Amino acid sequence: MTTLRRSAPAKINLTLRVGGRRPDGFHEIESLVALVDLADSVEVTDHEDGCYSLECDEPTLPRDGSNLVLRAARALAQSAEINRGAEITLTKRIPAGAGLGGGSSDAAATLMLLNDLWGTRRSPAELEQLGATLGSDVPLFFHGPLSVVRGRGEHVARGPGALRAWVGLVLPAIACPTPAVYAEFDRLPAPPARPTLDEVRAALDAPDRLMGLLFNDLEAAAARAVPELGRLMERVATEVGGPVRLTGSGSAFYRLFAQRAATEQWAEDVRRKLGIRGVVAQTLA
Repeated sequence: MTTLRRSAPAKINLTLRVGGRRPDGFHEIESLVALVDLADSVEVTDHEDGCYSLECDEPTLPRDGSNLVLRAARALAQSAEINRGAEITLTKRIPAGAGLGGGSSDAAATLMLLNDLWGTRRSPAELEQLGATLGSDVPLFFHGPLSVVRGRGEHVARGPGALRAWVGLVLPAIACPTPAVYAEFDRLPAPPARPTLDEVRAALDAPDRLMGLLFNDLEAAAARAVPELGRLMERVATEVGGPVRLTGSGSAFYRLFAQRAATEQWAEDVRRKLGIRGVVAQTLA
């Protein structure tokens, strides 16, 4: 049996501008997104009888048809009109529900792997379109390390330049439900004026200066929806050293650095002073 494997990287939202609610219920967004080397691993093996199985080292993730990886496999088989199955093994390093896009990245990796394994010959654009039917973040992971995302997430373009930075990630064990965050966003006043993409692009080569330009329109809403998260972000910024930025609708947040040593020290201080999981990652080149 043939087995294929690939990494499924996490993402961080460097900027996240949120507009009004669309007729389809989603919000219009514009986001500059970077991929980082914190990654899951997805492995697929052909299963001739059309059955699907999923093994995962994270016991809290569902193994039934609600899992995005299994939905991706079935969607590709249905679109290609084939009766093929797969044994899928998922090794998780990206925490679920943290705003890091782990599930969406896993789904995109599954589509790419099974496209090769089954020989379905779907182009990257066709796989991306299929991924958009599974979730708003899935199309992002068919693109490069720095992208601009618009619409509800389905419109992805190459980012303005390149970012090479170290990332101190804080991964609190806090649930931050996306619907609740957006509901709070709708109740808040409109966000203030934000830096433009051109202004952000001009600082991509200076991570310390770049941090002062980054923003996330959902931060205030997330702090209202989950006050514990807001308090934690304030504590990290004051007791460890800020500023920090939320990724997605949370609950993970981060700070950028130019040097690995400074990042490692910051993450260690997060663990030591606050007893929270802090990890070191790097943006993908």
